[in-house]
Amino acid sequence: MVRFCRRLKEHLKLELHYILEVYYFWGLIRKYNASSRTDRDIEKMQYTLSRETHTIEKGMSMRNPRKGFGQVKVFNLIRRLKKYCGLFLAQDSAFLDYPLNTIQSYINYTHSLGVDIPQIDSAFKDLLKVANREFVNGKAGIMFETKEHIMEECNKNFESLLYSRHSMRYFSIEPVSRNLLNKALELAQRTPSACNRQGWQTHIYQASKSIDLIKWQGGSRGFEEEIRCAILVTANMKAFLSHEVHQAYIDGGLYAMNLINALHSLGLGTIPLSCGFNYSHLRKLQEFGVAKHEVPILIIGIGHLPDKYYVAVSERKPIAKTNIYHE
Repeated sequence: MVRFCRRLKEHLKLELHYILEVYYFWGLIRKYNASSRTDRDIEKMQYTLSRETHTIEKGMSMRNPRKGFGQVKVFNLIRRLKKYCGLFLAQDSAFLDYPLNTIQSYINYTHSLGVDIPQIDSAFKDLLKVANREFVNGKAGIMFETKEHIMEECNKNFESLLYSRHSMRYFSIEPVSRNLLNKALELAQRTPSACNRQGWQTHIYQASKSIDLIKWQGGSRGFEEEIRCAILVTANMKAFLSHEVHQAYIDGGLYAMNLINALHSLGLGTIPLSCGFNYSHLRKLQEFGVAKHEVPILIIGIGHLPDKYYVAVSERKPIAKTNIYHE
């Protein structure tokens, strides 16, 4: 009886701990998630505007984008940027560099295809006036790349490895061999993990199964058929204790990034595709042979590089925006 009471006490203590963790995290989401009160917070607005901006870049970096694609998205982006100017221009005008440069690149790109977009031309001119800009001049849109150049750069040194990797949205028709995939997995296995538990798991899908997974993910409309090899990285919830409720995502994320770099070092093209979905969508992963106790981290689309291709510029923030020194 004493032993039973002791076990019951420990069980109830653990259940209370889970409830408190969920309640605490619910409070954080409710207050800070970017879906709520988005345009009342400069950071939320900037993050969501950057997301919308990158969507335009992605469209230009596909193999054969539809002529005149994305006009509604660009027009809506311009509308939101005007709102940003009214709310936060004095607070951070430099933020506008990336979206303004991207829209200008989109306009130039669309005109080069012989498509007239007078409404967007006019709206963009108005936006520049509101933003106190006479013109834009910076990195954005897409850039030309070659397989030869990447193969020269990807293994020079670590810096060259990082700077030469780009997300790919089309690949050559050459299939990816199991030997190359296994080599990348072996390299990624060097990833550090909490107490060396290595709680990650990989699921590799090829041919039609890969395309089905990419269609489930839903973020690759227009180029799903290009991704004929994909790795789903998951983390095993059984590897972590009650005080480590988020550690699965940390360890899994570290592993996924190492795997992306390993694949790139072997001369393969990659595109990371997020798995940030609600539970009803995530449950469908069981149809792809993923156990309930595995949480999805990332899908990595993989393929051999074509000889010549375009990639999104995806300009990065200066580190002064993402770092704080504490002395």
